[in-house]
Amino acid sequence: MKKVKVKSKKFKSDVPEIPFLYDFYLIYWEDIQSDSSWKEMDTIKDMKPATCVSTGWLVKKDAKVHIVMSDYNYNAKMEMGDGGNTTVIPTKNVIKKYKIEGL
Repeated sequence: MKKVKVKSKKFKSDVPEIPFLYDFYLIYWEDIQSDSSWKEMDTIKDMKPATCVSTGWLVKKDAKVHIVMSDYNYNAKMEMGDGGNTTVIPTKNVIKKYKIEGL
């Protein structure tokens, strides 16, 4: 896995720190494409799966899935509360991933 360094910005004192519970990734993955329109056979034969890119905190990775969470909020104790904007990618569909340092 290639690591990409990112310059981090200093936060204002009233902004909570990012909780380092998970690593942040940029993930390239392959997905199905479908089209219900009429096409010539040569065009159909040339169709390819879609290459997608997702970013977020990698909250789970195993033989079956990679689960990325792009958003979260803080609870009343200013700890990580709920997660949102999640993407579940079948591990067999992951092409390449880059760990983003500095978050």
